[in-house]
Amino acid sequence: MFGNNFKNRITRSITADAAILALATMAHATNVACVGNSITEGYGIWGEKKYPDHLQEMLGSGYTVTNFGKSSMTFAGEKIKGGENNATYWKTEKFKAALASSPDIVVIELGTNDSKYFTDKCIWEGTERYNYLYGQCEKSQLYSDYEALIDTFAHLPTSPEIFATLQPYSNNCEWGIMDTAIVSQINPIIKETAVKKGVNIIDLHTLFQTPAWFLDDSVHPNASGAQELAKIVNKYITLAKPRIAQNGATLSVQGDAYGFRWYKAGKLIEGADKASLAISETGTYRALVKVEEGNDSWLLSDKIEVKDLSATTGIRPTRQTAQPKMRKLHHKVDVKGRIVDGRK
Repeated sequence: MFGNNFKNRITRSITADAAILALATMAHATNVACVGNSITEGYGIWGEKKYPDHLQEMLGSGYTVTNFGKSSMTFAGEKIKGGENNATYWKTEKFKAALASSPDIVVIELGTNDSKYFTDKCIWEGTERYNYLYGQCEKSQLYSDYEALIDTFAHLPTSPEIFATLQPYSNNCEWGIMDTAIVSQINPIIKETAVKKGVNIIDLHTLFQTPAWFLDDSVHPNASGAQELAKIVNKYITLAKPRIAQNGATLSVQGDAYGFRWYKAGKLIEGADKASLAISETGTYRALVKVEEGNDSWLLSDKIEVKDLSATTGIRPTRQTAQPKMRKLHHKVDVKGRIVDGRK
């Protein structure tokens, strides 16, 4: 009925429309930058999917996930005691590429290698091993470097949402990576800095400890572990944000929560750690909320703009349940509610 030229035009038109739609989808996709060390890069599972690969599948086509992991890297900056830090993530091409990727979400998985600064000696196969990084970086410097890392991403034009991860279990004396140092030194630095800056926290240490998820080195995820790690990160990226309601001069977090930190204009309000916050000024407020009882993961709420201290927003008024009206029966009924046949 139609000529070949017409069919060709239709085919070309459909193809062009599909290409335009694909480009539009890519243009509006949420960019996720997975920043990290060898755990993110996928050390030891080179032929398998890494955790960012699994995360891409879980998030779907509305997201573009990129792996910016680099093995052996620290979040400690370039300057350490006695010279340059050649293991710093700050110097890598992956870091530059992550910044240039215009991320909407940044997952920072760094810190495992920073534990080496606190590991002096340990016994490996009967021999006392000395860790060459021990003591080369002041703890105060680690605080400032991690804060600078958060700020560097936060100040990008895209103003990305940031997820800082408490480092997962790792224990390899040969490499100078000890879980005791991660628990007592590194993860407190990460958490305290993330709370100060008001960014999300994913507690990988509690949630990623299952031995079957690790390679024999007790540091890196195996193929199944990479998938499990992605499930954890995906959960908190997609979890509903905590909600804040205003009732006059009081703000409150709605729903179940297990810990609270409040911020005004992006600054942590010292001592504000309850579910409710009494306010005396208008402005922009947010809350960082511990969302589960069994781990130390925290999510940042959306902003609430307070313009009137007498306003009420985000709280549904209690609805009065209307009493049903009694209807007059026109028939006699028996005890089972059936109409008696007398007047039928």
